[in-house]
Amino acid sequence: MSNRLAPHRWNSEGVRAHLLNGGDFVSTKVQSLWGGFAQFALRDNVLEVAVGLIVATAFTKLVNSLVSDIILPPISMLPCMDRNLDEKFLILKKGHEFNETLGYHTRKQALEDGALIWTYGYVVQASWNSKGR
Repeated sequence: MSNRLAPHRWNSEGVRAHLLNGGDFVSTKVQSLWGGFAQFALRDNVLEVAVGLIVATAFTKLVNSLVSDIILPPISMLPCMDRNLDEKFLILKKGHEFNETLGYHTRKQALEDGALIWTYGYVVQASWNSKGR
């Protein structure tokens, strides 16, 4: 075995023999590595965890869609709400170009103007999303 890895003189026969013997050595190592991985991946616990993660991801998407598309739109239509719940915010400090009559229409607009805002609507929506899980 040590002869396989020993350096050969750099003639064509030595290099050829080294490459031929090295191919068998690499092939054996790859087969051993693949066999170990297959034993690990096919154990019961690993498969259960993988299936659990797939189901959890699908359930998370379902809950987010349920809250964002079905529950929150009717709440946003209440008379006290003039925009989507995730866009509700309070202005703690006005920006440089704040207009007293118009105010800010979106969180993005307020942040771009340099205003300090408290985005309570986003927090409420995130808490609704987490309750479904």
